[in-house]
Amino acid sequence: MPIKRYTRPEMEQIWSDERKFQSWLNVEIAILEAKEELGLAPIGIAAKAKQNARFTVGAIEEREKEVGHDLMAFVQVVSESLPPEVRPYFHAGVTSYDTEDTALAILLRDSTDLIELELNGLSQTLKDMALKYKYTLEIGRTHGVHAEPITFGLKLLNWHDEIERHLIKLRNNRPYFLVGKISGAVGTYANIDPRIEQIVCTKLGIYPANISTQIVSRDCHSLYIFLLTSIGSSLEKFATEIRNLHRTEIREVQEPSREKQKGSSAMPHKKALPNPVASENVCSLPRTSKGYLITALENQALCWHERSLDNSANERITFSDAATYIHYSLWRFINVLKDLKVYPNRMLENLNLTRGIIFSEDVMLALAKKGMNREDAHTLLQELTLQSWDKGLEFKEVLLADSRITATLSEEEINTCLDPQSHLKNIDQIFARFGI
Repeated sequence: MPIKRYTRPEMEQIWSDERKFQSWLNVEIAILEAKEELGLAPIGIAAKAKQNARFTVGAIEEREKEVGHDLMAFVQVVSESLPPEVRPYFHAGVTSYDTEDTALAILLRDSTDLIELELNGLSQTLKDMALKYKYTLEIGRTHGVHAEPITFGLKLLNWHDEIERHLIKLRNNRPYFLVGKISGAVGTYANIDPRIEQIVCTKLGIYPANISTQIVSRDCHSLYIFLLTSIGSSLEKFATEIRNLHRTEIREVQEPSREKQKGSSAMPHKKALPNPVASENVCSLPRTSKGYLITALENQALCWHERSLDNSANERITFSDAATYIHYSLWRFINVLKDLKVYPNRMLENLNLTRGIIFSEDVMLALAKKGMNREDAHTLLQELTLQSWDKGLEFKEVLLADSRITATLSEEEINTCLDPQSHLKNIDQIFARFGI
């Protein structure tokens, strides 16, 4: 099980041993119901199984110590609680992974539902914040260096769009990773009617494999881990941006901190200058799923012949951990954003830090529009921006002092070039694509 520190209660419940064994039982009962529907078992067998089946996690664990097989321990414990007329039909004609893989799909489904809820919450939070800061000017940075003006809302809208893509990919790919199978020991349905598989999977809200061996092909599950890993990578990207904008030298945003929160055991000033610990946590935790993706890809390749145990031990860790930690990280990042301190004045100060040279493209294009060769204008603006930056001069002063500029552009035209609002002229069109 994942460590409790990074586990939300609703996800913990899904990946509990109790829920796992209950999912196994749900599969077994669905198989009995399917057999009844097809006339392969007496009417009422499934209802009797459902009514009488009992188990405890402790009893199964104790039995496993004897038999060395968790599914057989489960079958024995449950069978002992069933009426005699039910026992011949319980787990008859199926193999362990008919039960386990099909039950796994149930757990993945429920985990995905929780993750989608958090993704929807994050998407809405980002959309609301993007609208709030739609026109809040901020310097855009390329390679970590000042480029041209953007707005903070535009940055957040980019993140919103990325999360929406994750939602679409999770929804569209459900038929490829929520896959069950009821096909017997090597996938030939030798002792089970093939129709049962479709009936069972439909009852359980998952998708039947078109073909399987003793197990569902592990490319289904590596896809699932990839989708979670991709979500985690987006969260890491967003949280890294928060961390960078939180830096003392930049300080355009500040991560919230609790009233009694201690930033450092040694430095009292870390209360005034808090560390972005939540964002750092959001960067750290999802990296675990990157390692699990490698493991899942190995499982895809290394389950020999029709079945080996290459996947078995590690999958007791990978699915629950990946789902739990991505779910937790989504929840935590939403809370970072909800109470994020945003400093528009500081954003404007940083935008003006370079004394206007970030508008060099606007001046270059204005010169080219007036007839100057674009390459000549580019070379000239390189010279003048270097002069402004190296000498600590306002770019406007440098432009007005150069006859090559003033011979072509008026002061009013120069002012227009240096107006950051001109960079917002298409912001409304971008937001309109999202219906806001």
